[in-house]
Amino acid sequence: VGDETMYDYIRRFGFGAKTGIELPGETVGLLRKVERWQASSIGSIAIGQEVGVTPVQMVAAFGTLANDGVRVAPHLIREVRNADGSIVYRATPEERRVISAETAIALRGMLEGVTLRGTAKKAQLDGYSAAGKTGTAQKIDPKTKAYSATKFVGSFVGFAPVSNPQVVIIVVID
Repeated sequence: VGDETMYDYIRRFGFGAKTGIELPGETVGLLRKVERWQASSIGSIAIGQEVGVTPVQMVAAFGTLANDGVRVAPHLIREVRNADGSIVYRATPEERRVISAETAIALRGMLEGVTLRGTAKKAQLDGYSAAGKTGTAQKIDPKTKAYSATKFVGSFVGFAPVSNPQVVIIVVID
């Protein structure tokens, strides 16, 4: 796809920017501007190196796939009601198309394969279909300043059910 197109899609999915969720201290993660990429960056970034993403960013990106390619800005509060039940505040999160519905549906099928035949077989749910992706991030060894051979961050992010997603979940183990 080329560096510029790859960078554009990374940004469309919300990486390299705050999500705007109602939490203090949110970070943008790590995504260098395309002008600072090296010749090998497109390959490294495609497998999760040279970038850093927050769990909220990752959940929002997978929510985009679950929502047929439409990114809905994450938020914690749907609405606030008075004691009498009248609505005081209702969230209206930003929505924007990131990829076509056809592409999102195709990706959902691939991600379901990860739970059926791939690295996330234990994410299968009784009575429900699930889709997702595992991740293994190498940690930097503070003594050597190089990637550790023994220290990792493991993760799984996914949604269920595949054909009509209702929930997106991320699990991260450091």
